[in-house]
Amino acid sequence: MISAIFVKPSIKKTDLEENQHLQPAELAARFINHTARHIFLTGKAGTGKTTFLRNIIARTYKKAVIVAPTGIAAINAAGVTIHSLFQLPFGAFVPRITPDQNLPSGIPYNTPKSLVRHLSMNTIKRRILLDLELLIIDEVSMLRADVLDAIDFVLRYVRKNNDSFGGVQVLFIGDLYQLPPVVKNQEQEILGKFYQSAFFFDALSLKNHPPIYIELDKIYRQSDQTFIDLLNNLRNNNATAENLALLKSHYRENYKPDLNDNYITLTTHNSKADAMNKNSLAELKGKSFSYYATIAKEFAENAYPIEKTLVLKVGAQVMFIKNDPKGEQRFFNGKLAVVTDLTDDSISVLPQGDTYPITVEQYIWKNIRYTTNKHTNEIEEEEIGTFTQYPLKLAWAITVHKSQGLTFDKAIVDIGDAFAPGQIYVALSRLRSLDGLILTSHLNIRGMKADQNVAYYSKNKDLQESLRLQITREADAFLKQSLLNAFNFTLLDNFIYEHVFSYSKDEKRSVKQTHLAWAVKLQQELMAAKVHADKFLKQIDRLLVLEQTTDLEPLITRVTAASSYFLPLLTTQSDAIFAHIENVKQQKQTKEYLHELIDLEAMFYEQFKKIVRAKAMLLAKAGGYEVAKEDFYALYDLAKREEQMKQAYALPNKEELEREGEKARPMRSKKTTKEKQPKIDTKEITLALFNEGKTPTEIAAERGMTKGTIEGHLAHYIVQSQISADKVIAKHKLEVLLKAIRELKSVKLNEIRDHVGKAYDFGEIKIAIAAFIAEGE
Repeated sequence: MISAIFVKPSIKKTDLEENQHLQPAELAARFINHTARHIFLTGKAGTGKTTFLRNIIARTYKKAVIVAPTGIAAINAAGVTIHSLFQLPFGAFVPRITPDQNLPSGIPYNTPKSLVRHLSMNTIKRRILLDLELLIIDEVSMLRADVLDAIDFVLRYVRKNNDSFGGVQVLFIGDLYQLPPVVKNQEQEILGKFYQSAFFFDALSLKNHPPIYIELDKIYRQSDQTFIDLLNNLRNNNATAENLALLKSHYRENYKPDLNDNYITLTTHNSKADAMNKNSLAELKGKSFSYYATIAKEFAENAYPIEKTLVLKVGAQVMFIKNDPKGEQRFFNGKLAVVTDLTDDSISVLPQGDTYPITVEQYIWKNIRYTTNKHTNEIEEEEIGTFTQYPLKLAWAITVHKSQGLTFDKAIVDIGDAFAPGQIYVALSRLRSLDGLILTSHLNIRGMKADQNVAYYSKNKDLQESLRLQITREADAFLKQSLLNAFNFTLLDNFIYEHVFSYSKDEKRSVKQTHLAWAVKLQQELMAAKVHADKFLKQIDRLLVLEQTTDLEPLITRVTAASSYFLPLLTTQSDAIFAHIENVKQQKQTKEYLHELIDLEAMFYEQFKKIVRAKAMLLAKAGGYEVAKEDFYALYDLAKREEQMKQAYALPNKEELEREGEKARPMRSKKTTKEKQPKIDTKEITLALFNEGKTPTEIAAERGMTKGTIEGHLAHYIVQSQISADKVIAKHKLEVLLKAIRELKSVKLNEIRDHVGKAYDFGEIKIAIAAFIAEGE
């Protein structure tokens, strides 16, 4: 149900200062909630970017999803990977190809055409992209320009909207002075023909729509101004002789701390960190205890947030990798501790600086995917897997890469062989102060300097003062567009037109065809309403002129009147669809038609919400209010609608529908003794036999099909994550094939077969490809 009653929201008035007094985080939040501009939110290490992300997800009324370039980054951000959400194949993306271009041969790449061929989105994922209003990309320093252009193309294509990113607002979050994008040499040869650099800000999709640049400037990690100045100079490629001398004073050649000194060593390579941790653990006397992670349902190995097996001894130095979930601040992500007691099912540690040990509880990491709530049409998270383990890891050493976001009081920095720009800055910025720093290698100038493209981009950012002037203009434009969209019934009118037209596609004897008159009546009622809506749109243009919004009373009066007129109409039409659904449910063979009607009602509901939202935004602007997500939910009157949606979804089950089909199917002749059975998807038969425990070979023999055909059926369900690939082919074969796919960056059967040899047949390769796609890499 959608309520025709619209009341002023009972929203507590905030103490927001004028725009010119807004702090960067507040300014960013206003740009998100009050404009359609893309935003790049950055800041030095320890300035609160992750906290901002959590807050904006909790408070924004916009339908939002979070994505990240890698699996681990996605898990940490409580989102999904870019490649899984947008179904992007691996390899460089070539945004356009012209006849005069001479691209190198033998190097795989993707084009807009190949992306379209690769897209095979299910209804839920397509619905998410259609409903999406705010795309949040975390750890954007690792985002490549060509991948961002691929995202832009997919959104435009799926949403049938040629605006920037298909009309979706994008929030980029990250520190460009940290981990850079990874570009292989062969990919650079291609990308260099299209992009100034591999960084996201050089994407072609941002040339005409650059993001607002907002930098969080309050540092929470360091308080020593000398250290802060040194870090700033490193970050900006302005390191002075005094800075270098200061760092050199912390050099201790071959320094080896005692195991109880509570130092952590930051190094450049995983192999060095792993060896140091393993050797230090071996030096400790006493019994080893092993703790194994519990993995439920879907959780890709490359997204494991911690080692699957944790091996500890009493006296081991460990590090927490999560904040205290109880909110008691007993520990935080990056806090060091020493193991004090171990049993088979418990771990006690003494956190650094504390007096008493604590018992550590296991932590549950969630793997999520996005879905659409069928009652509210809002984008929601759905848990599809969990990883449960103690949130600890050995911490005598850690790589600079994995130290991002962590804070240490004492650290040995061993990064003389730093290989990436800015790596030394990242390592040093983990420390609270210089007092806890020891350098065991001389610093590499290459690792000290930031990338020149990043430095140039940062120096040309918008000034914060100019942003405070822009926010008013952008907010006015967004409000006007929201009002125009709210009373623009064109999309709804087009949808109903296509719905009515679909009745003529059915056979005359079909159940759906008998309801054509009902659909035509609904269409005519909406057409009449659209005539009035079109007139009101012209009034909005006259009443709300950009930059002339000081007196909103006339506009509020007209919007209130229009809402009072259109909301009851939409409510009546929505209720009519629900009533029609109950009528149709009394008939047989109507399941597909019923789902079409539910989708039809959702369009009316979305139009209703647009009007509710636009009016609430207008009232908030006039009264100086901030409107949060829960405030809009209160206005949508969800309780009654949820009851109607539950009733609508109470459809006949599959067995009932099949029985209905049997009864409705006429006898061909009196001689017919056996009626034709309902057609069952051949893949479902294979799945049923597989679930009974039969192998692909046994199923093939039983069904008189080839083993390859059966494996093709099973691959379909692996992609949908209904079955696990290692239940179909041997685990060691699966690992070899997945490794080959990742190395080749290809899912072409012949390429993979040539790489792994004839010991692997094409059916097994199909299973591995399905597993690769399911992982969303």
